[in-house]
Amino acid sequence: MGIASRLFDSIEGIYWFPIVALGIFILFFGLVTIHTLTMKKSKEKECGELPLENDEKYNSHEV
Repeated sequence: MGIASRLFDSIEGIYWFPIVALGIFILFFGLVTIHTLTMKKSKEKECGELPLENDEKYNSHEV
């Protein structure tokens, strides 16, 4: 641990990196949350059925 501490202490301004990373993390997930909460119900239903809609169409023609 001492080697890492000495290595990082020699880098100027290293204390800003975790603050910037946390800011990017909060910004990204905040935007995703806002986008998800403001999505129209019709789009939400369409996205919820995506994995199954093609299977139902093909299965009804094969029978």
